Amino acid sequence: MIIGGKHWAKDLRWIIACSVVAVVAIVAYASEWAEAPPLPPGGSSRTGFVCGVLGGLIILFEMLLWPRRRVRAWRLGSAQAWLRAHVWLGLLAVPLVLMHARLLFIGGLLNWALMVTFALVIVSGVWGLVLQQYLPKMLLEHVPAETIYDQIDHVATQQTRDAERLVRALCEADATPADDGPEHPSEADADDVEHAVVTGFRSLTGIQGKVLETLPIYGVIPGTREIRRRFFSEVRPYLLDGRVTGSTLASAPAAERFFSGLRAVSPLEAGPLLEHLARACEHRRQFDLQATIHHWLHGWLLVHVPLSFALLILLLIHVPVALWYW
Repeated sequence: MIIGGKHWAKDLRWIIACSVVAVVAIVAYASEWAEAPPLPPGGSSRTGFVCGVLGGLIILFEMLLWPRRRVRAWRLGSAQAWLRAHVWLGLLAVPLVLMHARLLFIGGLLNWALMVTFALVIVSGVWGLVLQQYLPKMLLEHVPAETIYDQIDHVATQQTRDAERLVRALCEADATPADDGPEHPSEADADDVEHAVVTGFRSLTGIQGKVLETLPIYGVIPGTREIRRRFFSEVRPYLLDGRVTGSTLASAPAAERFFSGLRAVSPLEAGPLLEHLARACEHRRQFDLQATIHHWLHGWLLVHVPLSFALLILLLIHVPVALWYW
């Protein structure tokens, strides 16, 4: 959470400071407007000029956040302090820029381009702030199997190999074997051990992480050909590639119906195996949700950052042009 929570006291200081500056600027602007009605003061007025300078300096400061993240020598203060300043000063710039622009009674293509770009930057920034406020909490609550984003494919592959070892060890093969694909090599062949150690995930009292669970292997379970067939035709592809396969297993209710159907045609001894496969599919759904949340958390920057640089370029053009015609 960027604002609020345990950092609320620090946010409150920024809120008070920015509110004081905004109120002082608004009062000064209203007073100057009252002296020379009917049009509001523009950028060449005393208050409008000061608001423009302050707004421009804030925009320049906002742009320093990006090099600050990448240049070690610029890393003065904590990242949270910079981000907090970025948020609240960015919001303070809104009334300042509006008063500098004569409350949008402005003319000229450059001025309109500047204001439209500024508005888009603010809107995209607020949208990103909303995402950053709520999506991490959603990730914590709904993705107990969370892993490092870049490791999702690796973890999913390992989980698929574990499930495949169990299926090959416990399920009957057809008389004429179907194309199950090559068996993945492993450190311990499931057919040669009495127990298979497989990867699982558990969330307990808020502590998340990878655990190991052991399933007993007493030999092939009769009547499990359908489990083996459905695993290689439907479950395995979904565990490897997730929702991009278009599998119905991407839906929790559909997956429940899928495994309920398998339980109905399978022996009771296959229950632990089916439970493990159902949990593996649930973990895969969580990985898919994690990937979606990750893309939402970072995708808005693909809009916000280019617009911010466009705003900076327009501002650098606007300043000399405005001074030339002042």
